[in-house]
Amino acid sequence: MALAFLFSLLAQRVPCVGEEFDADTLKRMQQHEVYLREQMAKLLLHIEKKNTEESRVGMQALLCAVWPYWKVWSALFLTVLLLWFTWKIYKKFRAVEDSSDEESSRDEEEQQKQEEEVREEDDLFLPDTLWLSQIHRGNCDQILSLFGYLIQFCQYLVSDTSYPVPQRPIGVGSAYESWFPLEDEPVFCLLVPLLAPRGHVFHLDLGAPGELPARNPRIRVELECTCGREQEMGMQCFLHTSAEELRNQQPSLLHSLCTGSYLDVEKTARWFLVLIRNAWKCMPESATCSMNVMLLSRRSCRLQLTDINNTTVFVEIVFGVQQDRTDIFLSSQETEVAGTPSTTWTQSCAVAEAKFFQHVATHAQEDNFYLRYAQVGAHILAGHSFSTYELKTVLMHLLTANPLESWHGRYFLQRMDDTLRYLRCCVEEKRLDHFLIGNEKVPAEITLPQDFQASQPLNLLQHLAEDPDRREQVLQELEELQDQLTSLLIYQKCETSTCPTHKHAGQGGDDTQ
Repeated sequence: MALAFLFSLLAQRVPCVGEEFDADTLKRMQQHEVYLREQMAKLLLHIEKKNTEESRVGMQALLCAVWPYWKVWSALFLTVLLLWFTWKIYKKFRAVEDSSDEESSRDEEEQQKQEEEVREEDDLFLPDTLWLSQIHRGNCDQILSLFGYLIQFCQYLVSDTSYPVPQRPIGVGSAYESWFPLEDEPVFCLLVPLLAPRGHVFHLDLGAPGELPARNPRIRVELECTCGREQEMGMQCFLHTSAEELRNQQPSLLHSLCTGSYLDVEKTARWFLVLIRNAWKCMPESATCSMNVMLLSRRSCRLQLTDINNTTVFVEIVFGVQQDRTDIFLSSQETEVAGTPSTTWTQSCAVAEAKFFQHVATHAQEDNFYLRYAQVGAHILAGHSFSTYELKTVLMHLLTANPLESWHGRYFLQRMDDTLRYLRCCVEEKRLDHFLIGNEKVPAEITLPQDFQASQPLNLLQHLAEDPDRREQVLQELEELQDQLTSLLIYQKCETSTCPTHKHAGQGGDDTQ
């Protein structure tokens, strides 16, 4: 429309070609040109404003149409954003789990490898015959439980008598310390504590003060006044009752198991043997298991138990009286001195030593490889001048000096070398200190008499200081022991499938074929 208007104006005002323009005409044409430009500018401004209004109206209409759905779009956007973050987190944790699985698998493989190495080391160093089997360890508990019930019947049989009252037995010796020297069958040793009967009191005479262990300890028996308690104790007072009235009462312990005023070891052993036989008849196990009671010596007895499967175990029983409330007993164990009077007992540390090995086993938990050192040492010491007790003393000293972690199978050669070196130093210095006497490193769980703690250490190798020729012989035997240990280890290596010689020989045979 604007263009048509413009062309119509030009057609009316522009003269034909060839006409001449005067000054007034030229002026009017210029004025019309200015006017047309102004009109054209206004027209363009109007068109632009109209288009702007139309676009604004269109945008408002579009927003009005879309605005009701903003919640849906916002929820969709947030959902997509949440899914994206979840995927990123899952991807990150998956990578962490994969890395942890790889690390755990590597740790398990390393642990299995270490366990296999430990088993190989355990099998390498000691044959099965040198190790206390699980059956023997189970027998220790079974025998202790069985004789616990047997002692209960013994207590019933002596309840109305003037004989000593046996208490629950205590396992002692190498079997109950979880090791024993190489034998056909282990001997299970039990110590039965004895309490004074009613109306009697035990007093321990330990001899000269300061002598440890006591050389000639005795158990003095004294009568106790029971006046006013006759009905409660079911007996008359031995001290203040006439002899005629005591005729109807069983005689006192002084007239049955004592020599003079002291408890006689040999009489007590014979009485205890009879008591065990009578108590066994009351046991239900007597119907399926036979017990042969024999007097091992004049001081102790040995029992042979045989079940219906002809399985035989030997149990040695010693008895004793506890020294105060400690782990030291005056026991019926054999003495090294010949011709010992029957009223002389032995000051025994067997219970305290058994508690020491229990203490070590508790701290070692399941790692009890240290016990093999005692067993292999006892095996190679057989037939030499060293006793198993001296070896056990060396082992107890080393167990308190070295951490238990260093007694594992992988350190077997090092620890055995330490044991032999320690023993050699003791022989050269002619001194091996008793572990429980004058030793500050004794565990607190072991209760010892005051004189044991305050005394000077007791030398177990005093006899070597008094006999130089014997000392030279012992040093020579130590060299032989080292050779025997080396031979034992080499023999075990050749008996195992891990022996490199056998492996190479087998490979060579295959190559030849």
